[in-house]
Amino acid sequence: MPKSKKPQSLLRNSFNFPTFSGLPDEPENEIDLDYYDDGPFGFKPSQHWCFLGEIVDSTCLVRVLLRVKDKDGHIITVGLYTDDRGQALAPQIKKGYTVAVLYGEQHDFLDMTVGIRVEDMSNIKIIPCSLEQLLKASDDMAALRKGQARRCGSCGKEENASCNTHLRLCSRCRHTILWRAWADGHKSDCNALVGVRWFAARNWRTFHDWFSF
Repeated sequence: MPKSKKPQSLLRNSFNFPTFSGLPDEPENEIDLDYYDDGPFGFKPSQHWCFLGEIVDSTCLVRVLLRVKDKDGHIITVGLYTDDRGQALAPQIKKGYTVAVLYGEQHDFLDMTVGIRVEDMSNIKIIPCSLEQLLKASDDMAALRKGQARRCGSCGKEENASCNTHLRLCSRCRHTILWRAWADGHKSDCNALVGVRWFAARNWRTFHDWFSF
């Protein structure tokens, strides 16, 4: 009997959520017609896209610079060239958290590194969970939409099945979980689910106006 097809997960979509190598070049270098349409007033995006990467290091000397690992495991630089040089974002930065950058483009920095130059703070967001957790939350949401059973995040039993210890109801994601699961990482899983819901609430395939965080 053939295996059922795995549900499409939004954040696994390599066009709307590309790795660094899949991002378009900056328009002054080359117009990527996969991402831009030629309209009566010049080029504009044909769809929305967002880069996702996990923070592996950061510096805050002249400006905030993040070293992040994308879905392919490649490490690139995200440079904050905003008016405040990224200082407003600095308190949220933590190794292991995920950074999301809307409409990122490949940029060559003067120090010979490659990455993404961010000039608008509304285009960048720190999500307090790992990239793996965020992608798993996206996969879980796709599975639920297909009608698969909801399961306890700790013991793996189907929702409403009995677990052998005290349960609590998470007010953010509404999952019934073991008390110990909260301490073991369910809080981060909730942050991941909240992050995925923001992405899932938007139509990434059709461009009418710019998204912002």
